[in-house]
Amino acid sequence: MLLKSLSRTSTTALLALALLPSTAIAEDWERQVFGRLQYDYTRSSGDESGFDHDRGELRTGRIGLDLRSDRTKLRVELALNNDSDIEITDAYIKQALGKSGWDVRAGQFKTRNSLDEQTSGRFLVFYERAAFTDAFEFDRRVGVQLERNGPRHSVYAGVFADNANDTAFSGGHVAAARYVFTPILTDTELLHFGMSLRWREAGDADFRYRQRPVSHEARAIIATPRFASDDLFGGVEAAWIHRSFWLAGEYGQLQANGSAGADATYTGGYTEAGYVFGGHRTYEHNRFDRPEVYRPVTAGGSGALVLAARADRLDLSDSAADGGELNTFTIAADWFATPYVHAGINLYRSEADLGSTSFGLAPAFTTYLLAGGASEDVTGISLRMQFDF
Repeated sequence: MLLKSLSRTSTTALLALALLPSTAIAEDWERQVFGRLQYDYTRSSGDESGFDHDRGELRTGRIGLDLRSDRTKLRVELALNNDSDIEITDAYIKQALGKSGWDVRAGQFKTRNSLDEQTSGRFLVFYERAAFTDAFEFDRRVGVQLERNGPRHSVYAGVFADNANDTAFSGGHVAAARYVFTPILTDTELLHFGMSLRWREAGDADFRYRQRPVSHEARAIIATPRFASDDLFGGVEAAWIHRSFWLAGEYGQLQANGSAGADATYTGGYTEAGYVFGGHRTYEHNRFDRPEVYRPVTAGGSGALVLAARADRLDLSDSAADGGELNTFTIAADWFATPYVHAGINLYRSEADLGSTSFGLAPAFTTYLLAGGASEDVTGISLRMQFDF
């Protein structure tokens, strides 16, 4: 009861932080309401285990409010989660520190790790992010961050507690930092290099690491037991945009320190490439942004078609805690009728070595592993329709 009370209290405080100034803001403050709706349908099956997944879902329903002045930004965003409950995604205040070029951000927001994780789900061509970002649990947390967005060099560094929707002050802690260098940045050309670090300490329960066979609604196909009291992640990232073509990739390594003395090292990364017919990808604030559509259907055009491919790898195999390996290959096609309305398809195949842990897997994979199965391949298709404003 106490933990639930703390969660409600922290959430209420964050909402008050974002909403209270709206009753007394000056006339020159800019106000913007924003939101999104995403509907996904996925059909996937395993070759040997009997795994079968066939489901549609309202993936995301969000509504938010931004308030901006010359030196201050306030944001609050609410989402409908999978249990049909309302939860808070972002709720923060960002304040410029004089004329130094530095800002301070306080409230709930994502730790600054991974280009793929920082890119909004509204603009993703692959409907699930890279496997390592889920397995290593990059997420939103209550914290304070110093940041500087420069034309060539950008720096972020912050300290965090837990997520406000859970038990924000239950004992877990995070320190995270990211540096980005963009030697080339124009409207149609980009060269991006980045690196990030995150140290994380567990709260009430040790960490475990797991990942699904792509689909958001499916349960895990590889997993480790709970064993890590803290972990340290380091990652590098690169991206290139040349007019309508882009190329991007990341590599990350995580050192998990076991509470009983058994430590493990895990890795993950991806390489992707794509082309936009009738438009191009854009970039802002050190992440991919809303695509440019040259001739949207609202102006009598045919919109823009995005074609892309990705190779994604996650390695959770280590003698101290063997969670297995997962290699996924995805082909994507997405039609943007306008920059705000799009629909598309992802075709994928996930090839897994199941490791030695059955706890936490989808029932079909658990049964298969306990019967002596060592590897499994899952083939699937995901469809998405999306609208945002």
